[in-house]
Amino acid sequence: MVIVGGILVIILITIIFILFSKVTVELMATYANKQNDIFITVKWMNIKVFRRSIPVIDLNSDLSLDIVEKDEMLNHQVPDKEKHYTPQYMEEQYHIIQKVFDTTRDVVPHVLNVVRAFRLHHFKWVSELGVKAANQTAVLVGTAYSLKSMGCHWMVVLMQSDYNPEFEVRPNYQKPTLQSELECILSIRIGQIMRNALSIAWQYQKLKRWNGNERASNS
Repeated sequence: MVIVGGILVIILITIIFILFSKVTVELMATYANKQNDIFITVKWMNIKVFRRSIPVIDLNSDLSLDIVEKDEMLNHQVPDKEKHYTPQYMEEQYHIIQKVFDTTRDVVPHVLNVVRAFRLHHFKWVSELGVKAANQTAVLVGTAYSLKSMGCHWMVVLMQSDYNPEFEVRPNYQKPTLQSELECILSIRIGQIMRNALSIAWQYQKLKRWNGNERASNS
């Protein structure tokens, strides 16, 4: 019995240690010259458990994207769809929208709790912007700086962090350019991940059950 009790105590201590241990997420995004990638590294107890490199869509020198769109219905006449908006139909649609809104409203706080559970340790975002016209460059840089400032403020308030993010937007009046480098380090306890994941999964199951009930009632 003593041996069994000792094993149970060791297992319990190990579980508590794991739940209170932290997972660190390092995010680096570079869009400059020929290096256009996002690097994500996840560490647990300084051990790399996950690493992923994601390529970023490249832009042309004039800051435009080459996207080929094909309208397959251009030479094909689409038949008209006839719908009858009866009072019963409108009431059903209102009921569905209200249910979706209520479910989404229940899920959003749990998602925000996940964000609040993270701790911000490092954040640096430096960008360089420029277009052909100097006045347009100035407006673009000012707008980007304002958006960065609001985004960083929202992030610090939501995470309840005392860390002051570093961000900068540099103008380039010589040539059209778009370069950006982002460094971010976050951490979260494994126990918080599990708790928030369970709460979101519970809300997701509620949504699935509601969808199933709606289908059953409409059939």
